[in-house]
Amino acid sequence: MRDVNELVSTVFSGLSPLVVQDVADEGERIRVRARTPDGSVACPGCGAQTTRVHGYHERSVADVPVDARRVLVVVRVRRLVCPTRGCRQTFREQLPGVLERYQRRTPRLTCQIGAVVRELAGRAGTRALSVLAMRLSRHTALRILLRLPLPQPPVPRLLGVDDFAFHRAAWPGSCSPGPAI
Repeated sequence: MRDVNELVSTVFSGLSPLVVQDVADEGERIRVRARTPDGSVACPGCGAQTTRVHGYHERSVADVPVDARRVLVVVRVRRLVCPTRGCRQTFREQLPGVLERYQRRTPRLTCQIGAVVRELAGRAGTRALSVLAMRLSRHTALRILLRLPLPQPPVPRLLGVDDFAFHRAAWPGSCSPGPAI
């Protein structure tokens, strides 16, 4: 049984902050059932550590395909209660890097989709992604493309400024020709 656990932890290494409970083969899809590890979590309101569980919540997120099949990760997330008397806030535990707030895909999958969409936006990108077992609409592909940060332009080493006049003895103007890189 130890070898199977090692194989699961190797194949799903991006889910290492989670405790993988079950992996099920459903034909075109692989379903991974996981839970968050037990331990204390800081309250987002006051910062106090708590292990007091208020309830549980299931989240489903898509992950990077394995063996040309989609991977669906069903995570059981704890809803915790802050122990501080003045706070008493209930909150779901967050796992940055694995489960981002409001997202239906893991950051690994979003990064891979972004790499394909950066080269092939729109319909061509969705066709290429469907071959890679990542199905999504062209609109979603464009949304992911628009969320990507723009590359930083190079800083010019030399900047030239030229003065000229629009009319004789009139207002002077200035122009800066392109950067010398």
